[in-house]
Amino acid sequence: MKKFLILAIIALSMLVSANATDIQYNWTINESGTYTLSEDMLVNYYGIQITASNVVLDGNNNKLISNNSEGTGIYIRSNYENYTENVTIKNLNIENWSIGIKIDGDVKNITIKNCEFENNEYFLKSYATEQYFYLNTIHENQEVMSNSPLASPKLVYNYGGNEYTYRLGNYYVGYTGTEAEDEGVYNFVHNEEESFIRAFDIYPLIKTPENYKILKVLYPESDSENGVVVADIFALANYPENYVIKETPVTTPSPSHSSSGGRSYDSDISNDIESKVIKNFVSSAAVIYGNEIDQQYAEELRERIQNAEGFKISGNSVIVGGPNANGFAKEYNNQFEMPISNDYPGENKGVIQVLKVHGSSINIIQSYTIVYIAGSDRLGTQAALEYFKTLDELPNGPIMVEWTENGPVVVE
Repeated sequence: MKKFLILAIIALSMLVSANATDIQYNWTINESGTYTLSEDMLVNYYGIQITASNVVLDGNNNKLISNNSEGTGIYIRSNYENYTENVTIKNLNIENWSIGIKIDGDVKNITIKNCEFENNEYFLKSYATEQYFYLNTIHENQEVMSNSPLASPKLVYNYGGNEYTYRLGNYYVGYTGTEAEDEGVYNFVHNEEESFIRAFDIYPLIKTPENYKILKVLYPESDSENGVVVADIFALANYPENYVIKETPVTTPSPSHSSSGGRSYDSDISNDIESKVIKNFVSSAAVIYGNEIDQQYAEELRERIQNAEGFKISGNSVIVGGPNANGFAKEYNNQFEMPISNDYPGENKGVIQVLKVHGSSINIIQSYTIVYIAGSDRLGTQAALEYFKTLDELPNGPIMVEWTENGPVVVE
């Protein structure tokens, strides 16, 4: 209890005003990036507000607790100009709120997973489009309202020694379905309904979430029709008559399997980028240039780019160009394994490098990634950028590339 009292004092001391509203939140996330709770948070009235896109909030199995059973634990809202999108909340215990998580209607592509909800009046109030809500633990006597089904994308997962390709829902403490299926979900639509409040879980879990090992997430392609993702759960209205026919699970023996997955990326990302992993990263990043030449290179990654002048790096970023032209390249140059200069790596040569940045403020830790694409001259930068577009994933170490008459070639 002493620990919680200390945290309450800390929380009250860091109140910040929410944009465009008089409500004060303990923490407002208004910049893209990954945020991790380092300890439990006990707060009054309003917890965490998210107004930025491309955010991951990792509770790190800590608790976000209301001190007075009022207010909203997490509020994901639009900025009234554009959709807020690509937000993930995971590994967080949310307790004792009037509303555990609230999501506005102008919010899309939301994932809430591996969270635990206890002693809230509503564990979720969501008007979002394109929402995934799965592998969460829901304790008894909580209400819910959601415009989207409470379920996952298609998953490849291990359960009971077998590997399945199917969808998963959530675990409801005290709930027992009438028919159990081998793939670990009840053959029943779990209806959370009271008066006009309704939400449906199509794949309620038989066992607690730790019994399901996710091997791969099969996100849908980004093709859309009339504003919804085709052939995915988003295309279904949240009414039980739509769930009479369920997909047939695919069962295979359980070999070792590497985890992977993806998410739909922004429409302005270059089609020349071959890997979905790289597209997803560039979609989440600010692409920063320093002069007109580097601006042209930056536009080969995505249309929406950022001049380094007056900009502040606080999330995933791609720095295009060397320290002579780009202020951020100059600031971070010596933090990379291979600092760039007019002499190094040399004529027509460039380097692709990745830096993990970690920062913290009181009890929230933010981490993000900076990709540095630069050369000793313009052809060196071009060589590195062209080769970056062919990568399958972000490299673990520097890659030196030289521009030749045949295009970019890796320097061994």
